[in-house]
Amino acid sequence: MKPRTFLSRVDEARALAVDWFSFSFVNLLQSRHPLPADFRAKWDRFSAEWAGRPVEEFYRVPADFVPPELPDSGRLLFQSPHPGEHPINNRAAFDFFPCKEGWTAPTMFIAHGLMSVSDIGYRLWARRLNARGWNAIFVHLPYHYSRRLPLHFHGELCIGGDLLRNAAGIRQSVVECRVVLQQLRRKGGNLFGGWGTSYGGWIMALLGCFEPLLQRLVLVEPILNIDNAIWKAPSSVALRASLRRFGITPEDTAGSMRLVCPGKLKALLPGKNIIMLAGEYDRIAPPHEIEELARSWDNAHYACFPQGHVGYTLMPESFRMAQELWAADFVSGPSFTAAASESEMPDVA
Repeated sequence: MKPRTFLSRVDEARALAVDWFSFSFVNLLQSRHPLPADFRAKWDRFSAEWAGRPVEEFYRVPADFVPPELPDSGRLLFQSPHPGEHPINNRAAFDFFPCKEGWTAPTMFIAHGLMSVSDIGYRLWARRLNARGWNAIFVHLPYHYSRRLPLHFHGELCIGGDLLRNAAGIRQSVVECRVVLQQLRRKGGNLFGGWGTSYGGWIMALLGCFEPLLQRLVLVEPILNIDNAIWKAPSSVALRASLRRFGITPEDTAGSMRLVCPGKLKALLPGKNIIMLAGEYDRIAPPHEIEELARSWDNAHYACFPQGHVGYTLMPESFRMAQELWAADFVSGPSFTAAASESEMPDVA
């Protein structure tokens, strides 16, 4: 363990303060949405329905689903293969940023963090990918961006006490990405990657467990242990209170966690093609959990940096690592420094 310096203690205190404010806001939003009176009965039916069934079925593209035609650029919209309770969220959305080589070049899916409100920074990352020979696709995750419900914050209904809605959104994201990946393969694409932050890292980690077309994976503070995220994380105080009012305990949710928990699954791609980054002060995605999964996923590349769950460091570091470790995948481009990115996009929950 590195010796603690005054500056490192200041950095930690600052990171914890930012995280505390963020967690408090998330708990406030969760408290605005009480569970319906029949939630316990619905949860018990869901648990019984999926008990013993292969997890692969949960993320399967329905056989009768008609995939959309892909645009050359701009936004792709289509009805989700697994529609849920809110029509506006049932419209999958992907923003396409092609490089000059077209869709036969490598393509990176970018998945944002929870409650992300601006895609300005992500568009900059898309341009950096374009400059290095990659197409980029920005994924609108459930209840964010074009899928946000009116009079709601981005992602407000994405993670909360309603575990059924949470699971439905995760399922939507993974299956929708599979649809687009398979269509890109039909257009001649050969190399596909996923780059996700926190909630987006959670989605990309699951995609890496079920979609064999995904060949590169960059996970920035991914949420991996969903049991801990629900029952121990400071961002889930209101969520836990809601569940306990219905008599739901960790024992009641444990059986269904295998459906949505990357930490209980195995990636299809080799560890040499996976990068995992952690924040030293992170209490939502603790570094020891990320490091443990990196080992179990065929000794994936792992690095830890001094920040909390909300910060500026890890996106540029992950981009730098990807170019160093997979140099053959990238063409040369303009110079880039981590410091230049700090005003562009924080790593959010």
